[in-house]
Amino acid sequence: MRKTLTLTAILAMCIALSLTAEGQQDGGTKTIVFGDVSWDSVQVHNRIMAFIIENGLEGYKADFMAGDTLPIINGVIQGDVDVDMESWHSNFREVYEKGISTGDMIDLGKNMPDGPQGWWIPRYVVEGPDAPAPGLESVADLPGYASLFKDPEDPSKGVVYGGVAGWSQLSISEEIFDRYGLGDTYNLGVAGSGSALAGTMVGSYQKGEPWIGYYWAPTAVLGKLDMIRLAGSEYEPADVNILVNKSMLEKAPEVVESLKKYSTTVEDNNEFLAMMDDKDWDTTQTAEWFLKNREEVWTEWVSDDVARKVKAAL
Repeated sequence: MRKTLTLTAILAMCIALSLTAEGQQDGGTKTIVFGDVSWDSVQVHNRIMAFIIENGLEGYKADFMAGDTLPIINGVIQGDVDVDMESWHSNFREVYEKGISTGDMIDLGKNMPDGPQGWWIPRYVVEGPDAPAPGLESVADLPGYASLFKDPEDPSKGVVYGGVAGWSQLSISEEIFDRYGLGDTYNLGVAGSGSALAGTMVGSYQKGEPWIGYYWAPTAVLGKLDMIRLAGSEYEPADVNILVNKSMLEKAPEVVESLKKYSTTVEDNNEFLAMMDDKDWDTTQTAEWFLKNREEVWTEWVSDDVARKVKAAL
């Protein structure tokens, strides 16, 4: 009997210790997983919101899951990702509508007004006394200017940089390319990453050379370079919205309420992205700069009490 009691006591103690250890590890804290898509602005937004929930709210911590656009939005639908801070779902409307119609994904509204997308050229290509192509007004005119945008890997044709491998926007560039029959005079260039795509633009611009390709705003690059969007290449107005998995409604209602109010402008984004580029900051440093210097923006998303805690943490 004594042995039985002793074993029972030891077992009870082990269970208690196990539960205590689990509580210490978790502490009732709920992890909010943000989709870390590969461009800078969404990663900064993720860290702005992560700082707010970790320092202004009780019982939350943030984590980040890296991935391209479609894997992240599918992750939101499936529940592997809690929040997508920049959906750009106009580029993959079918997947978005499926997630919304099943109720697995909730659209909390716009992060920022419509972000412009399309094919851009330097202004000096078409304007000014030395402009090499003053008659270039639209995508329909491009066949007559193929030699101007010469492909360094295939000098017999021009090159349009259509976007980035793995990004859903690339299919829209392909559709524009085919619609205007550019295959006879141009190759469609595909970059391996967003930074590689930007590099082709910046490199050409710094040399004063012609360049044409896909890009979007807000970005530090378009905030600094004088580029114009070529008529006929415009993507439909982008929905840059905040999407969450349905579980967030019960899992983190306080976070959802702040996300519903979360709102920035293209100018806000261009500003912090330019600062990030100029100062060589990482996304966390940029988010903290925003929180310190743009209180009039983010304090509208949270209660006075939350705002006070966030300011104290900064």
